[in-house]
Amino acid sequence: MVLQTIPLNIQFRRALVGERWNAWMHLVRRLIEVQLSDQPDSIQWKLAKNGIFTVKSFYLDLINSGPISRSLHMWRVKVPLRIKIFMWFVHKQVILIKDNLIKRRWVGSSRCCFCDHDETIQHLFLECPLAKLLWRTIHIAFNITLPVDIASLFGMWLAGVEQ
Repeated sequence: MVLQTIPLNIQFRRALVGERWNAWMHLVRRLIEVQLSDQPDSIQWKLAKNGIFTVKSFYLDLINSGPISRSLHMWRVKVPLRIKIFMWFVHKQVILIKDNLIKRRWVGSSRCCFCDHDETIQHLFLECPLAKLLWRTIHIAFNITLPVDIASLFGMWLAGVEQ
């Protein structure tokens, strides 16, 4: 068997370095714990004590799993729903800007139409000269701390609604 030899009897086409190596080691550690038997397979939902899937168990695990719980505060901000949805998309970094479109096999230029750099969410909202000008104006007008990354972009608004 592949996993019964040390070192593992596996070869890869690409070198496992950096994050790929860490992901591989994580997978190997998890697979070593698996004990196979001749018993019939069964499915058990680990998030519920009785082993049966429920939406509630999934939802509770989802909100207690880290950064998502903080982002749920954006739904309490008193702005129109379409603004909340846009904030959610920016927070999740899934809005269809050029780098995300290219990942979906869109054929076109990946350059920002304002400054000719590669268009990413980080660039479009924070690093583009036009975005920097807008943020400086907001800072001067409202004395709001400038965001340094997408995670902190809505932080100043969400700080007032967190419990």
